[in-house]
Amino acid sequence: MPRTPAPFWRGLAGGALALLAACADPTPAAVTSAPPAAVLEEDVSAALRRMANTLTSAPAFTLNFTTLREVPAGAGQSILLSGSGAVVAARPDRLYAAVGSDAGSFSLWYDGRNFTALNTFQNVYAVTPLSGDIETALKAVEARLGVTLPILPLLANDPFAMLTPAGTTGRHIGRSIIRDVLVDHYALNGPSGHWEIWLEAAPSALPLRVSFVEPGPERLRTILDFQSWNLRPRLPANTFAFTPPRDAARADFLPRGEALNRSRTP
Repeated sequence: MPRTPAPFWRGLAGGALALLAACADPTPAAVTSAPPAAVLEEDVSAALRRMANTLTSAPAFTLNFTTLREVPAGAGQSILLSGSGAVVAARPDRLYAAVGSDAGSFSLWYDGRNFTALNTFQNVYAVTPLSGDIETALKAVEARLGVTLPILPLLANDPFAMLTPAGTTGRHIGRSIIRDVLVDHYALNGPSGHWEIWLEAAPSALPLRVSFVEPGPERLRTILDFQSWNLRPRLPANTFAFTPPRDAARADFLPRGEALNRSRTP
């Protein structure tokens, strides 16, 4: 049976204080101690470093994932969009990802020279010259599109550093089970938003789930569940090569904040 997660904080047992008066001099008023400042707890830091070492030590990896993402729906309401996909990464500069969701179906290729996005529903693609490692390329795409990619920290050169910028606090929530795997649940709070991450309770500390709440008044949440990790995949030679599908139309690469669809074709 899974253990019940420990609470964020434990209530302090209250007790009555007897006020003792001296004959001549009154006892000074009691001083209430301030709660300890929030910090990045040592066990959280150690677990995230183990995870980072596992991911960066793998020359390549594959995984499948599912997503739930909150999006604004007007009148103060948000709705959930679901999706599923797969990622293939080979360090330092190779990436393939495919995602099918309520918001559409897309595939991405990066080969160290070009970044390609394909809208499989519209059968339209865009290519832009790009160089650098996976982290550099995805940061450029985030900036170009004005979006946040919650999976980026797992593909970063130093996942620990990306998850824990200056000012980040974090604590161990407890243990639970995800798909029959014992996991440790951690919560992080930092300048980039609020994270929760569930890591295998094992030396590898592979992430099995991530929750990210964007900063800002709407506090929209994205949840990613990771399955089928393979840190020693055998990848075909053409894994990161893009071949346009039959009758696919080519568009200019995505301008900031716009979707890739056939209406943008020349």
